[in-house]
Amino acid sequence: MSQKVTNAIKTQAFVNFYAAIGTLEKFVELDEWAKQQVANINLSIWFNVSDGPDGLLTFEDGRVNATEYLPGVSKKPKIRLYCKSPANFNDVIAKKAMPIPLKGLFQTLKFMGKPDSTFSVLTDEMESIMRNGKRLDGTDEAELGTKLAFYCMAAALAQIGNHERLGKLAGERMHDGEISIEIKDVAAATIIKADGKLSCKLAKAENPRAFMIFDSLDTASKLINSEIDAMSCLASGQLTMKGFIPMLDDLNKILNIVPKYLR
Repeated sequence: MSQKVTNAIKTQAFVNFYAAIGTLEKFVELDEWAKQQVANINLSIWFNVSDGPDGLLTFEDGRVNATEYLPGVSKKPKIRLYCKSPANFNDVIAKKAMPIPLKGLFQTLKFMGKPDSTFSVLTDEMESIMRNGKRLDGTDEAELGTKLAFYCMAAALAQIGNHERLGKLAGERMHDGEISIEIKDVAAATIIKADGKLSCKLAKAENPRAFMIFDSLDTASKLINSEIDAMSCLASGQLTMKGFIPMLDDLNKILNIVPKYLR
């Protein structure tokens, strides 16, 4: 397997955890049905992926959070799921494989071991809303779907800028500071460059050096789905970029790679 392919598989694993799974944070925050599913769940799951993301998914007090697992610092997980490689983890996300439960076997089976388990029901519903703009029962959720896809895109930007072959070049060049990515009056996320790494906060920037602002949900949806590109949005006034432009130039280079990993 070529180094380029290996890198793409590893990058996909980081995107799968921090963006695909990580968007559960906003799903539970924005959707009352999703909030009810996790209202009484207090559980932490360590996705222990060899040569990939060591991610901790925490359900606590009706909230969900996806963070890096830091031994001795992070909350002790109740479940530890081992994947032998990034490719194996990607197969788990695609429901083509099962991780190895090294801790919390019975909790794993109860929470995510079956199609009707809480985790499976929650992620299947979110995926349907994001991909189709509809719930599994056919109810229209186009607006929520675009918001969730926007947050997923923002989280993916940081991971691609840290791990992907070309995205990493742009990420390394990017100046330190915060970039505010927004859908005007609807949604906001923050890309942060600090200590040589990019991270994403699924909330409004506190001290942004640059701004990327979509004029509407429709514009954001079309760009996320590759129906339009950032340059044409800029030319038509549907996308505003302001502030420290060199940061946005590097961010755009990463943004062009995102569709490859959000299929």
